[in-house]
Amino acid sequence: MTPKKLSEDAEPVLKQDASLAVGEEAAGVEASEREGSEREPREEDLVPGWLALLVLLLLLAVTAAGGFVLRGVLTRGKQATPATVAEDAWKAALERDPEDLEARLNLAYSYQQQQRWDDALAQYEEVLKRDPQNLAAMYNRGMVLLAQGKSKDAEAALWEVLKVAPDHVLAAKTLGELYLSQKHYKSALFTVEPVLKSQPQYADLQYIAGYASEQLGKRDEAIAYYRAALKYAPDMAEAKDGLKRLGASQ
Repeated sequence: MTPKKLSEDAEPVLKQDASLAVGEEAAGVEASEREGSEREPREEDLVPGWLALLVLLLLLAVTAAGGFVLRGVLTRGKQATPATVAEDAWKAALERDPEDLEARLNLAYSYQQQQRWDDALAQYEEVLKRDPQNLAAMYNRGMVLLAQGKSKDAEAALWEVLKVAPDHVLAAKTLGELYLSQKHYKSALFTVEPVLKSQPQYADLQYIAGYASEQLGKRDEAIAYYRAALKYAPDMAEAKDGLKRLGASQ
């Protein structure tokens, strides 16, 4: 069994929403098993359901101040999508001021929405040249690298996020899920446990820790993590299933 997953790309935003606790979709990637005492480097129409999901995700993208909100443009025409309309707006803003980091960051995300990975990556790199610790650019750069299949580079980029912001929930969740997908259970625990100490309310992280503990034969710890996940997300089917496997009550 694998955990619930977040979408592969996330827009940079100004704040984090606690609804991350129930999560949505994530990307898979190869990762090497990490052990040791130090942590190491690893889309306006109003109707469609996929758009509602994306809007939720956009509220979750960055766990610290310093990101920017993508201001979408409502359009019902078939000749332009929100991403391409936004792209033109951000290009125009950059023509007026090449040093406008907000416009550059949002241009990068509009490329990311269109799956223009190289263009997105180039713009995130430009942001980071000007602001090396811009968490929105750092995190989304990692997600673009994942989408490109550059697993090692993506892993390292996400660990760089955690170096700057050790409690960055999305970076920890993404890495934890990647490690679970590769059966690197110790690494998954190593990634999410420090974040859980300060932010235990994220059921997705509790589940990752529970599943990893279960696979490592740590029954009591797994039960505790699964119960904690259900405390914050009572309908989380994966955690319920985990307790059933272990013969434990909720």
